[in-house]
Amino acid sequence: MRRRLFLDYFKDLPDRRQRGKVVYPLEEMLLLRLLAVLARADSFIDIARFDEKKLDLLRRFRPFRGGTPSHDHLDDIFATLDAGAFRRCFVAWVAALTKTPSEVIAIDGKTLRRSYQKKDSKHQTEWAKILRVALGEKGEKPRGDDLLSTIAAAEIGP
Repeated sequence: MRRRLFLDYFKDLPDRRQRGKVVYPLEEMLLLRLLAVLARADSFIDIARFDEKKLDLLRRFRPFRGGTPSHDHLDDIFATLDAGAFRRCFVAWVAALTKTPSEVIAIDGKTLRRSYQKKDSKHQTEWAKILRVALGEKGEKPRGDDLLSTIAAAEIGP
């Protein structure tokens, strides 16, 4: 049986953008956000900086033909996502990753700055708080092989 990878859990997440105008595919945006957050990015500015520096790493998993977007564009892309649908995908992934029932996974939703100006003000940052299991630990930001180990542990897959 084939093991399900990170992006498999988000394949049904609706992308509300106009298909013909999409430069940055949603699966690439989800992957880069995950990897940047695992590397301790706390904002879209941090994520954009991570993406610029780690484009070669990102391209090991997806083509990223359009490169990576600016922090403003990242913010706009994620603001269009359906928060409820994203939550369901995220919880399913974390539940499978940790072998924990989805009912035990706590989601701490934080409204993004200026999200009241956008269509979907319920867009949330998702965090998993699971019994003695964490997706990251406090301390130094992972570098080089540490980041690759984290990626492998999270079963992101190429």
